[in-house]
Amino acid sequence: MRLRPRTIRTQLVVLLLVPLLSLAGLWTYSTFTSVRGAFALMGIADTYRYYGTPADDLGRALQVERRLGVAYVASDGETGGAELESAERTTDRLLTVVREHAREQARGTELDLAQRRRLTELITAAKDLQPLREDVRQRDIGWSMTLHRYSSVIDPIFRLRGSLAALQSGEVARQGGFVIDLVRARELLSREDAMLTAAQVGPAMTASQYREFIGTIDGRKLLHSIVDPELTKAAKESLDEFEGGSVAWTLDSMETAARSAGAKDVGLVVSRDRWRQNADRALTELSDINVAAAGEVGQQARDDGMDVLVRTGAVSLAGLFLVVLSVVISLLIGRGIARRLTLLRNQALELSGKRLPEVLRRLRAGEELDDDAVARAAPDLRFGADEIGQVGRAFNNAQRAAVQAAVDQEKLRRGVSAVFTNLARRSQVLLHRQLTLLDAMERRSGDPADLDDLFRVDHIAVRMRRHAEGLLILSGNAPGRAWRRPVRLAEVARAAVGEVEHYQRVTVRRMPRVALTGPAVADVLHLLAELIDNATAFSPPDTKVEVRGEVVAGGYVLEVEDRGLGMSTERLAEANNELGEAGAGSELPETDRLGLFTVGRLAARQGVRVTLRRGRFDGTVAVVFIPQSVLVDASGDDVETGEHVLRPRAVPEPPGPDRADAAPRTPRPRRGPTRPREEGRTVTGLPKRQRQASLVAQLRDDGVHQSPAEPPGGGDERERSPEEARSTITAFARGLARGRDAAAPQGTAETGEIGG
Repeated sequence: MRLRPRTIRTQLVVLLLVPLLSLAGLWTYSTFTSVRGAFALMGIADTYRYYGTPADDLGRALQVERRLGVAYVASDGETGGAELESAERTTDRLLTVVREHAREQARGTELDLAQRRRLTELITAAKDLQPLREDVRQRDIGWSMTLHRYSSVIDPIFRLRGSLAALQSGEVARQGGFVIDLVRARELLSREDAMLTAAQVGPAMTASQYREFIGTIDGRKLLHSIVDPELTKAAKESLDEFEGGSVAWTLDSMETAARSAGAKDVGLVVSRDRWRQNADRALTELSDINVAAAGEVGQQARDDGMDVLVRTGAVSLAGLFLVVLSVVISLLIGRGIARRLTLLRNQALELSGKRLPEVLRRLRAGEELDDDAVARAAPDLRFGADEIGQVGRAFNNAQRAAVQAAVDQEKLRRGVSAVFTNLARRSQVLLHRQLTLLDAMERRSGDPADLDDLFRVDHIAVRMRRHAEGLLILSGNAPGRAWRRPVRLAEVARAAVGEVEHYQRVTVRRMPRVALTGPAVADVLHLLAELIDNATAFSPPDTKVEVRGEVVAGGYVLEVEDRGLGMSTERLAEANNELGEAGAGSELPETDRLGLFTVGRLAARQGVRVTLRRGRFDGTVAVVFIPQSVLVDASGDDVETGEHVLRPRAVPEPPGPDRADAAPRTPRPRRGPTRPREEGRTVTGLPKRQRQASLVAQLRDDGVHQSPAEPPGGGDERERSPEEARSTITAFARGLARGRDAAAPQGTAETGEIGG
C-alpha cells in the first residue's frame, strides 16, 4: 500500500523534511563512523594484544620447533630429540591459547570478516602439525621438505598480522606495515638458521638448497635496508644499534664465509657452536625490537583515536545545532506557503473537478458555448503579486486556453467527421450505381475476355466500397450495409474473401453450421475483410492465407492465418495494444495503416475480441472470438442461405428481402456468359467458352442449363431461373479454375473448400 501525503501542508512539510532528514542522516552516519573509527584506533592495541600477541608467541615457538625438526631429520635422528619434544609441548600450549581467543572473542576485540578468515586459516594450518611431527619422527621426509611444511604453518601468522593492521589508518597503518616487514626479516633469519643447522649436522646441501639459503640471506638484508629509513625514531635507533653490534657483525662474517664456501662446504666453514650462540642472540634482539616497535604503533593509534574523537565531538555538536535550526526555519516557512497554496489548490480542484468537465460534457452532448459561457467556466483567480500570485495568473491563462482548446477541438472533430461522412456517403452512392451498371454489363456480355475484365472492375469497385465504409467507421458512424435476418458464418467469411484484392490466395476451411445475427453481419464481414486483406498484403504472393473456425465455450472462434515472415514479440504486443485502444474509443492513430484501428472499432461495437499471435509456420494468426450474444443456430428457418445471401445484385429480389434496401454489395464471382462467341483463347490465356464443347466429363455432368444460341447482342435476353443462374456460375467458376495453371488448390467452406 502506497502512502501519499493527503494535504498540501503535509506535502510541504515532507518536501522540507526530506532534505533535512537526509542531512540529519548524513550527520548521524558521519558522526557514528568517525566515533567508531576513533574507538577502533584506540582499541587497536587491545585487539592486537588479544589476537596478535598470542600469534607472535606461537610463531616464535614454531620457528624453534622447525629448527630442531630440520636438525633431527638431517642428522637421521641423532640430534635434538629431547629438545624437539620440549619445543612441541611449548607449541601446543601456545596454539591452545590462540584457539581459545578465537573461540571466545573478548569484548572490544571483535574482528571483521576478513580478519576472522585469516584467524581461521591459521588454526586450519596448525592441524598439519601432528602429521608433520609423525613424518619427522619416522624420518619419512627430507629436511628441506620439513622446513617448507613448518613454514606453511607459520605463514598464516603474517597474514593475520596484516589483517589486524588494516584496522589502522594514516601514518599508524604505514608504521604498522613496516613492523610486519621487521617480523618477516626475523622469519628469514630463522629459516637461514634452520638451513645452516641442517648442513652442519647432516649431509652437504644440494645446489638448489644452497641457492635457497643464499636467497634467504639476501632477502633479510633487503628488508632491513628498506624498512630502516621508514621506521620511527626509536625503532630506527634500536635497529641501527643491532646492525652495528657485535652479534650482527659476527653473523655477517659467518654468512660471508658460507657464501664463499659453496654448497658442499657451507656446513664446514661455519662453527656450529659459534653460529648457535650468535643466531639465538640475534633472534632474541630482533624479537625485542619488533615488540617495542609494535607497542609504539599501538600507542600512536590510541593518541590518534583520541584526537579524532575530540574533533568529531565538536563538529557533531555544531552540525546538530545547524540541523535543528534548519528544521525550525523550514517549518515556519512551509506553514505560510501551505496556507496560500491550499486556497489555490481548492480553486484549481473546483475548476478541474466541476467546471471543466461540465464544459466537456456539454460540448460532447452537442451544445454550443458562447464567450460568456466560456468565461463562466474559467473565472480569474487572484492570489497577490508574488510568485504564488504569478502561478495563479498563469493558471488563469492555462484554464482559459484549455477550455477554448476543448471547444475548438470539438468543433474541428465534428467538422472532420461530417466531411468524412459526406464523402463516404457520396462514394457509396456512386459505387452502388457503378456496381449496378457493372451487373447489367456482365449480364449482357458474351465474350469471356470482356467478362473477365468486368469481373476485375467489379472487384475493384467492391474494395472501394469497403474503403468508403472504413471512412464511416472512423468517423463514428455505421458502415451502411445492414441485414435483418441471420446469416451463416461460412457465407460471411466467403463474402469477406471476395472483398480483398488477392482473394485467389485465400482458402476458407469447412466451418460448423453457425450463423450471425443480422445486425452483426456487416461489422463482422468488414472486420474479417480487413484482417484477410492484411494477411494477403504482408505475406509472400505465392503463399496461401487460411480462414478456419470452430465452436468454443462461450462463442465461436475464427482464425485468419498467413504464411508471412510474422511479427516480433514486441510488435505483436504493440499491435494487440492498438486493437484494445481502438476499442476503448481513443483518437485516430498517427499512421497510414488504419486497418487495425478499424478492426478494433468494429470489434468493440459487437463485443468481439481480436488477438494477434505467432502462427505455426512463423506467420501471423488473427484470432477472432465472436461471443454467443451475436450467434444463432444456423438450422433455423429464418437463417439466410444459398448463393444469393451476401450477393449484392441490382436485380429484383423475392418478397421478404434478406437485407436492407440500401445495403451496398459484397463481391461475388459473376455469372458466366449465356453462350460462347468463338473458339480460341483470351488475352489472359484462358479458353473461350463453348458450351459443353471443351469441358471435361465432370463438368458436362453438372447439368448446366443451355440457353438458345444467339448472336452477341442480338435478340432479347431470356430471364434465367435461380437454378439456371447457380448452375451457370458454378460451371464457369470451375472452368476458370481448371484453365489457370498457377491456380491454388480449392479450399473448403461448410460443404467443401473454396480458394483462388
